[in-house]
Amino acid sequence: MMKLLQHLCFLFPLVMACTNARIQDVQLRRLPTADTYMFRRGAYNNRIDYLYVENNFYFEKDTYQKLKDKIEEKHMQLLDGKYQLSSFYIYKKTDVINEHYNKGTVGLDGHNRDLLAYVRYGNGKMDIFYVLKDGNVIYDLLQNRQEGFEFED
Repeated sequence: MMKLLQHLCFLFPLVMACTNARIQDVQLRRLPTADTYMFRRGAYNNRIDYLYVENNFYFEKDTYQKLKDKIEEKHMQLLDGKYQLSSFYIYKKTDVINEHYNKGTVGLDGHNRDLLAYVRYGNGKMDIFYVLKDGNVIYDLLQNRQEGFEFED
């Protein structure tokens, strides 16, 4: 029994360290040459920002909330309420989508499988927050429910 207790005392901190390594801060970076797209629709200005997650992204609810918090920070930094619609496309870091990306917004066509999230604000209020995996919406964070449909932008 004492041996078992010693093993458990050794394993518990190790398991906690591994768990805490997964609960990491989500680091968002602007995507060079495709960081912002602004356009007018009628009398309204609209904006799309393209970001990528620098570190690993875990498909877990606590990570989704951390991503939401980071997006809200970015929204406050980048936007001053003058856009009717503003959207964020958040990609995972790949060998193409990274700090050296140089293909502009056109080069993102065909990379829906690399999208991690799509977030939209209407008149300054977040009205869509989809988490995506392999091009499919798997979670609606605002509705707090699992989803299963293909993302089309």
